[in-house]
Amino acid sequence: MKYWVHALFVAAIASSSHAFAADKCDEATGGAKQNVDQIYLPKIDLWIKVSKALKDKGLDPRKYPVIMPDGSVELLDLLDVVEKLTKQRADAYSQIQTAGDDCNMGIAPYQKALDIAVFFSTGGLSAILPPAMTKIDASQILSGTPLGGPGALIPKLREDILNGLGIGGDVACSIRDPLKFIRGGC
Repeated sequence: MKYWVHALFVAAIASSSHAFAADKCDEATGGAKQNVDQIYLPKIDLWIKVSKALKDKGLDPRKYPVIMPDGSVELLDLLDVVEKLTKQRADAYSQIQTAGDDCNMGIAPYQKALDIAVFFSTGGLSAILPPAMTKIDASQILSGTPLGGPGALIPKLREDILNGLGIGGDVACSIRDPLKFIRGGC
């Protein structure tokens, strides 16, 4: 009976690890989508406003005159421009999501191994405790920040102690990241 309980918990952890696996992947995906929005949304918004203003004046936004560098005039279909920009944004989102999914799939096996190790090392408590209490994030370890990002408890506590003691410069760098310091990267 005890074996089956452990097996069920391991299966539950293994199946849910993907949801917790990739903070770094999700962070990168979100940042990339935000960059795409910063590029495309103002342009889309501008051309929608110009189209609306032309319609309000009784002009056809599908025949917006554009003066070319050689002095000739060509007609620009603003509604087509908005459609193309919207499609390009959607394509960029799709590519970003695909890359994010690939990243998550690359981290998932490591996360599953960590989750199983945590399960056994906590005697199964990790299955009933809130995930934040026992979770070890493989993406953080693989990205070189095993103690969490800058807002995590241990790095924040370390920074508070260093600042409180007035320790800075190379000494602080050697404490924060000894490998980087040894390689001369601080």
